[in-house]
Amino acid sequence: MYQNQIPKAATRRIRCCLLAALVLTGCTKPSWQVADRSAARSSAGKTLSKGKDNPVIATGTVPLGTWWWSTSKRYQDQYLDFAHQNGITEIYFYTVDFSEATGAFIENAGSKGIKVFLLAGSYQWIHDRSGFISLMNRYTQYQHSVSSTRRFSGIHLDVEPQQDPEFRQQRAAILQQYIDFVVWACDQYAGTGTIDFDIPFWMDDEVMYKGEKRRLYEAVISTAARVFIMSYRDTAAGMYAVSKEELAFAASQNKQLFLGAETAASKEGDAVTYVEEGKAYLYGELQKLGTLCGNMNYGVSVHHIQSWYRLKK
Repeated sequence: MYQNQIPKAATRRIRCCLLAALVLTGCTKPSWQVADRSAARSSAGKTLSKGKDNPVIATGTVPLGTWWWSTSKRYQDQYLDFAHQNGITEIYFYTVDFSEATGAFIENAGSKGIKVFLLAGSYQWIHDRSGFISLMNRYTQYQHSVSSTRRFSGIHLDVEPQQDPEFRQQRAAILQQYIDFVVWACDQYAGTGTIDFDIPFWMDDEVMYKGEKRRLYEAVISTAARVFIMSYRDTAAGMYAVSKEELAFAASQNKQLFLGAETAASKEGDAVTYVEEGKAYLYGELQKLGTLCGNMNYGVSVHHIQSWYRLKK
């Protein structure tokens, strides 16, 4: 035996340690991948799917939508199945990819009775419309190039003026530019299909609209095909309270208004989101919301599909 040769027993121990390390390394995933995989793992018990026999909202005649911000295709099928199981009737789908894959997603959703609207938005469009014009050029080209089963059902715009860094200092001017953009967009692209807008519930500021002073929410509701109020409160009573003026005005204009429910964590506090309460509580409150809204022409939209899916029971 050479002086520097390792004994056979020690060699076996070293080999076993190396083999164990290799096995552990192969089984270990990056933290984000583990979290993503865990979040997307579904079962009826974990996701608390409702289904058409036990709907999320009180009546099947009320449309139910959800925002879909993720561009990842990895868990699209799971999210889409969840949407279908929970009676979703429309999806606001964010994408810049007007491709075969997008068409296939729209067609797949349509086979489940779900409409898909293009979701887009930037506060910068209020001041510079070139980005919006470029998007609409691509959108209209796509719509004309595919079959009817692969077309978007319309456009859903999330243009939030309060995101402008100068908003606090120039609130009145920015809100005036905002309503000017809303009117222009709906007029300019009237032939492209429905154009919906998201708005916060506090848009009571006065703006000039068609030659007269009007409350901003009145001007948006009068112009857009449909308006979605970000009525983010964690009770039905709270959601209704912050939206009742908009609901009343929409009814006077024979317009449909959607009330939004937040399920993602929020820096604005626990009172604006159902993230702490979970699915069962959310569904109970949406049932109560149906009672509060009665026969009004309203809908419900949940923000957003990924956080809703992950929401605890």
